[in-house]
Amino acid sequence: MTQQSPQQLEGRLNAQREVLALLLAWAMRQPDSEFADALAAQLGVQDHEEDPGVIADTAFAIEAAAARETQLLLERARALRDRG
Repeated sequence: MTQQSPQQLEGRLNAQREVLALLLAWAMRQPDSEFADALAAQLGVQDHEEDPGVIADTAFAIEAAAARETQLLLERARALRDRG
């Protein structure tokens, strides 16, 4: 596999996020869809729920980053859903 630049990796991640947001928006438009609520419930640790101390350990940092990414994805999906 060839080495990719940070810009190429970011571009690929952005495209994947947009596809995921579109799929989630579609699922949220379905009657009786509880998918977004179930995803939001899986967010785990919120910024205000646990104090990581001055220096957060790696596990907390990864969990917090994952929760933040999920939250951003939900926000984008809701915007796409509401846009129609």
